[in-house]
Amino acid sequence: MPRSLNLRGISLLSLIIIVCTSLLCAPSAHADTEYRQAMAKAVRAAAKSVLPAVVAVEIVGTAQGPAGEVDQDAPTSGVMIDTDGYVLASSIVVRRPAASILIVLPDGSRHAAKVVSRDYHRDLVLLKIETSKELSAIEFPPKLDTQIGKTTVAVGRFGNTAAPIISRGVLSGVERLDGVALQTDARVSAAFYGGPLIDLYGNVMGILIPAVAGGAGSDPTGWYDSGIAFAIPSDVILTKLERLKSGTDIKRGLIGIASKTKDPYDDGTEIAAVRKRSPAETSGIKAGDEVIEIDGKKVRRHQEIKQALGRFDAGETIRIKLRRDGKEIDITTELAETIPPLQPQRLGVLVSDFANEQDTEEQADEDVARVIVDAVLPGTPAANKITAGDHLRKLGDAKISSTAVLRSLLLSAEPETEIELSITRAGKDETIRLTPAMVAGSSLLQPSKGWSDTKPGDWVVEELKLPDAGNAAAFVAPEVTEGQQNLGLLVLLLNPGGGSSTEVLENWREAAKATGVVVCAIAPEDSRRWQPKEINVIGNFAAAVMKKAPINPNAVAVAAPGAISGTEAEAADSMALAVAISQSSTFFGVSVSPKTRSPAIRIKENDPSASLQVLLPLSSEKNVPEWSLAIKKAGYPVVLGGDTDSTTLLNWVRLLQAI
Repeated sequence: MPRSLNLRGISLLSLIIIVCTSLLCAPSAHADTEYRQAMAKAVRAAAKSVLPAVVAVEIVGTAQGPAGEVDQDAPTSGVMIDTDGYVLASSIVVRRPAASILIVLPDGSRHAAKVVSRDYHRDLVLLKIETSKELSAIEFPPKLDTQIGKTTVAVGRFGNTAAPIISRGVLSGVERLDGVALQTDARVSAAFYGGPLIDLYGNVMGILIPAVAGGAGSDPTGWYDSGIAFAIPSDVILTKLERLKSGTDIKRGLIGIASKTKDPYDDGTEIAAVRKRSPAETSGIKAGDEVIEIDGKKVRRHQEIKQALGRFDAGETIRIKLRRDGKEIDITTELAETIPPLQPQRLGVLVSDFANEQDTEEQADEDVARVIVDAVLPGTPAANKITAGDHLRKLGDAKISSTAVLRSLLLSAEPETEIELSITRAGKDETIRLTPAMVAGSSLLQPSKGWSDTKPGDWVVEELKLPDAGNAAAFVAPEVTEGQQNLGLLVLLLNPGGGSSTEVLENWREAAKATGVVVCAIAPEDSRRWQPKEINVIGNFAAAVMKKAPINPNAVAVAAPGAISGTEAEAADSMALAVAISQSSTFFGVSVSPKTRSPAIRIKENDPSASLQVLLPLSSEKNVPEWSLAIKKAGYPVVLGGDTDSTTLLNWVRLLQAI
């Protein structure tokens, strides 16, 4: 039987009495000292109650140096979940192949561990050791008190001696990482991952995992000591343990729907598109359906849909309530482990949304906005089939209620398959059949003829500063924006020591004006390197520039100097790739050198509501980098730009808005 791990030491009632007495009877400075001492004592007592079950995890042989020496990762933590030798740790222990994994018990003894199973959905791994030593086990409560603001304590072990480490914070969020995790502001490093997050009573609230805010792409190790940490709730872990012990891996459950808007926090739950060969398609979900409930939980926006689905694993069956044509319907579907990756396609048109009007009496019941064709790009499937002024009404049976919906429908469509497009032209309804073209490959779009007319007025370089950013930045844009529309935006990340942003932009001014693309150059805060914390800062700079010029939000890209042919890959290239994948709701394109060193990022699946393209200055698939294979597998189209100069790059940026 496991040892009892009841809380010993000062009680919370004693802590409250000390604090209240101090506040009433002593000066404020003395009261603060009394409070801090009482809190520290309570934290130590809570940690002491779980430490017998907390172990250190050493990963040996993760790399091999040029002389053949064996490397070793820094130790991390884990917890004994029973007395049979099962250890729950975080996925950081298996992120690279290792010669061996060692569990260091509180008494300092080391024991070889084997991997039993993994929970890919929650970044957990179950290990097993064989030992005759008496073991203490952690206890997972079946129900949690998740009151925001309550004190939390992160517990782990570090170093060769498995010394205890503790960090205090508060519970700052629940259902984070799309419904998967608790969030705390305790400052934790990788040594804490796999260790317990507890409250002041010693109750285990969850297991700390390597993850990043928003569940995006940057390397979780870049968030060490950032004041943002995540833990998988204990009550959830409790329901997964038997499955993990049986040796069964757990993966996230996928359904295959696309949001109508790229901002998941917008009100509304209408489905823009349904992925082919997905659970959504096989269960009868259709584009245009509105989601009302998921497994009994009401949802009002797509972020709430993500959170509701985040609780479920592949293979689990869920109930969904939908609204279709004013009627409520109920369906059940089994979530999938994988869905065929996106293979984005396009027609070759530039379109705009217009206010709701009916073209004919037959359309009077269609409560949709008007999506009107502004221009047709030469050499595309739409050429000679669609004309400027056409009103695009339906793709197949799906209503085209906005440009965003049309984009999602094409991104999710079956590749190289003819589609039926319902349009209204000159007041008459027509049906057009055509086969969309793949975005990936070596065929760059040609600019719209209307864009070649140079607008009057100069383009000027201005410095740009943000209150909380130490980066030197500037942008080149039209001095007068009247008459300009649907411009593009390229955020150019400079290499450390790569010159001032204003000087660099002088070399881009003429190309920017000729192509209609605003260019914002940003230097790293530290003149020696780019840092993970700057990922969000770059997105903030992009948002600031978009307020200063009429930029189409779908024609926004990030690049490095290595995107230009003949330029060597440097630090900015890796940073640009990390930014694009991490900030996919902002950037629709990224261009870097093919020799870019792959950044330590978690590649998430490309999103139909905010699809990202990758442009490489290459002419042949033979020379694509190894990391591009993982990019393609996740549904990101890789476009070959050939001999790419600044004009080629900027034309590509502006044409990201084409559908």
